[in-house]
Amino acid sequence: MTSSDLLLERKIGPVSVLDAAVAIGLALWAVGSAWNGYDVPVPFLLLATLPLAFRRVNPPAALVATAVGGVGLLLSGIHPLSNLAIATSAALALYTLFRPLPRAQAWGVTGTILAGLFILGMLLLWRGRFELALTAVPMIAFCVGGVALLADLARARGEVKEVRQESMEQMIAAQREQAAMAERARIAREMHDIVAHSISRIAVEAETAPYTIKDLGEPAREGFEQIATTARETLVEMRRLLGVLRTDGGAGGTSPQPGLARVPELLEEHRKAGGTVDLDVIGDAVPLPTAVDLSAYRILQEALTNARSHAPDANVRIELAYLQDTLAIRVSDDGPGPSPNAGGHGLIGMRERVVMLGGWLNTGTAPEGGFLIEAGLPLTQVEAAA
Repeated sequence: MTSSDLLLERKIGPVSVLDAAVAIGLALWAVGSAWNGYDVPVPFLLLATLPLAFRRVNPPAALVATAVGGVGLLLSGIHPLSNLAIATSAALALYTLFRPLPRAQAWGVTGTILAGLFILGMLLLWRGRFELALTAVPMIAFCVGGVALLADLARARGEVKEVRQESMEQMIAAQREQAAMAERARIAREMHDIVAHSISRIAVEAETAPYTIKDLGEPAREGFEQIATTARETLVEMRRLLGVLRTDGGAGGTSPQPGLARVPELLEEHRKAGGTVDLDVIGDAVPLPTAVDLSAYRILQEALTNARSHAPDANVRIELAYLQDTLAIRVSDDGPGPSPNAGGHGLIGMRERVVMLGGWLNTGTAPEGGFLIEAGLPLTQVEAAA
């Protein structure tokens, strides 16, 4: 935030400190530059400058007051534009009024002002003030048109900037949505492999049961055969429905997905890349549901990847807490903390996994500084959030 923005935020009643200072400065400048005796119309000079303090509070009223002061100077036989302070005050009042108006409305107000100046010129001619009518009024009209044009150009530039900003926000939103969809597809593929592996084991065990269990009756043999047949059919249907998610052309595998048992490999990979990482396990490790085990591994994997990318020299600390019904994960580092555009695809993937399991995820600045990722994965079967 700039110093001028701070002055605009500071108020003297409804008026900002900056606007009040500008108005008072222009008033002193106008009186000082026009003073040549007691015939100076000081009230008109002040009326043409001091209302500028209210230009952001009530732009039309500020412009009308400034215009009345200028007309008073004209009728007193003084050229308003001969005083640079008066000209500056009028230009600021006009610009403040024109800038936020829609283009058609702004030019409509401009036309009204020019029509008023034409009537004023006729009045001056009627009173015999030919020099002011033929020089001052056209010059003022020219300045009004120029200010209106400047405001129009600024308005057009602002509109272009808003369109670009909106397009950028839409593009970022689209990229995030694409990343979320890609991550959902990746999660679905991994869940496909987990379920396929389990169903394959069911089919194999059902097929081998008649050969490993002695004195198995015929009904039991038929039951195991039916289990194996159903498992194989289920596996085929599942591959048919979810195998299309694979973009690498593979038909899908049945091998187990990685879990927390492979965390030491992640830590070693991080250390080989030049980073430092410490792992603390709180509580007694318990067998985890396969989906929770995989999601926890992926969260730690992405957290370490994020640390290597954004804080390569930071010390990373991982805490795994086995609570009664939740696996709590906390990853923190002593790096520079979140960047202004934090919220990349990795964090989107973490959130998708946590939402799928009905857990929670917090990311941001750690109390001790650096970046912090906290997640809770329920160890019981829950409904995923919609």
